[in-house]
Amino acid sequence: MTLRTSRRPAAAALLLALALPLGGCVTYPPGWDPETQGGDPYQGANRVVFGFNEGVDRLVLAPLARGWTAITFEAMRASVGRFFDNLSFPSRFVASLGQGQLGGAGREAGRFATNTTVGVLGLFDPAARLGLEPTNEDFGQMLGAWGIPAGPYWCVPLLGPSSPRDLVGGVFDAALDLGLAFSIVGIPGVGFLEIVNARALAEDRIRRAREAALDYYVAVRDAHVERRRALVRNRDAPDALDPGALDALYEIEEEDAEPAEAHEEGAPAPAGDGPAPGDPAAGAPPQGAPTPAAR
Repeated sequence: MTLRTSRRPAAAALLLALALPLGGCVTYPPGWDPETQGGDPYQGANRVVFGFNEGVDRLVLAPLARGWTAITFEAMRASVGRFFDNLSFPSRFVASLGQGQLGGAGREAGRFATNTTVGVLGLFDPAARLGLEPTNEDFGQMLGAWGIPAGPYWCVPLLGPSSPRDLVGGVFDAALDLGLAFSIVGIPGVGFLEIVNARALAEDRIRRAREAALDYYVAVRDAHVERRRALVRNRDAPDALDPGALDALYEIEEEDAEPAEAHEEGAPAPAGDGPAPGDPAAGAPPQGAPTPAAR
């Protein structure tokens, strides 16, 4: 079960009515940053939940994702990811409005219209070729822009890294997701297909992150927290995964490989069984503090 079906869109309409007069008008007391408040006070319980989520992933999701990969080709999986990403347009649109980002809301509307028609229900992304880039906004970010602290890091069963603020925001994101219509009309398995497809798209990144991390819980947590901070502050943040990937379980970023100029040619590789730390083939462990996110 995910948050996708847990609330009705009417609740989001009320939140929007409150958002419009507040968006873009938030100021913080000197020296106070809501994005640094929280930490991981429930680490013991979070690690238990993280272990449970890892077990579900290794025993259920990962095998299903590999099976899906075996019977599909990469371009098809990317198109399926774009299709589900297109369905989450209302959340990005409303969250942009709630932060006073009229330009971002306009781009989202243009993307949805273009990709739904010319892009065949979002299977393709002609809007990007027209310069209409996605805003990557959500209700959790909107609440953060209003000055609401993230709160402590939570690892939520089946949903993964989150926080009180993002969990509340995720309810509204789910309520506005057009994918809810599939559940309403009784089409089964659509949401599960989204999760399995996203897991398939993320397979290599998750494998490399697990291999590279000394403590995978800390790596995932820190990557999630740093990414959410960057998004709330509207700084550039690496996309966790391809469209909608692994929001139901993990958000894991890859760091850019170090520039080639940083390593002299012919320099001996560091000792170890795996690839050298600067080698792009090694991937890069997520860095920072808390991380699984629900749509």
